Amino acid sequence: MNLRHHTILITGATGGIGEALARQLADRGARLQLSGRASPQLDRLVTTLTARGTDAIALPADLADPEGAQQLANACLPAGLPDVIIHCAGMMHFGDYADARASTVDALMQVNTLSPMQLTRALLPALQRRGSGRLVFVGSVFGSLAFPLYATYSASKFALRGFAQALRRELAGSGIEVTYAAPRFTDTPLNHGAPAQIAERTGMSRDTPEQVAAAIVAAIEQERRYRWFGFAERLFMTLNSLWPSLIDKALRKQTREMRAIAGIAQPAPSLHSRGA
Repeated sequence: MNLRHHTILITGATGGIGEALARQLADRGARLQLSGRASPQLDRLVTTLTARGTDAIALPADLADPEGAQQLANACLPAGLPDVIIHCAGMMHFGDYADARASTVDALMQVNTLSPMQLTRALLPALQRRGSGRLVFVGSVFGSLAFPLYATYSASKFALRGFAQALRRELAGSGIEVTYAAPRFTDTPLNHGAPAQIAERTGMSRDTPEQVAAAIVAAIEQERRYRWFGFAERLFMTLNSLWPSLIDKALRKQTREMRAIAGIAQPAPSLHSRGA
């Protein structure tokens, strides 16, 4: 797929991967519809890209708002139906699920899972009438490998992966294709703080936003259905699907290390484990 002169909508365009995608797609001559929360950062990105000759517009939207996806669709369609829609907006929660606020859980599921579904639903009839398009969902390795201290995030990405797979099968033969990308740990503001410290001290493989964006752009150009990241991560995902008990055991020690690095209290032993 030659991306030159194609219209591409990117959600989460002011984040690490989203901004890197915008810049790399601009280099390929794409017309860009860039969405994020209304902010000087979004305006600066559009100004920078247009100064370089890119056809780019800002479509501010708060995807944590249940109405945000529909509002984005309403703004997007008059500007031109996208050829490619990249769902890149995301939220992260790290820590014990018992300590998560209900509002955090709701917002994370809204941004990571429900908004991509709602935006797709809002734009799909127009895509079907045209008979072409590509939907790109930026998931995570944690959407196939459920990870401790990332319970809500993992759940949101598992759901997104399932939605993308089901939708691909549902749209077979329609001219509308689906790409699912599953990055591993990426050095973005989303992962600052304890997650970055854990990645550093445990030797976790890491990618830059530019590396992830380049792989996603290549997947779109090559019209690939999936883009997985990292051999070790793919091996763990396979083992997790075949022998999850092995992964349970492998992650116990790592979870204790993660808690220690992040300063999270270890859970109290159960009465049974005390021998009572």
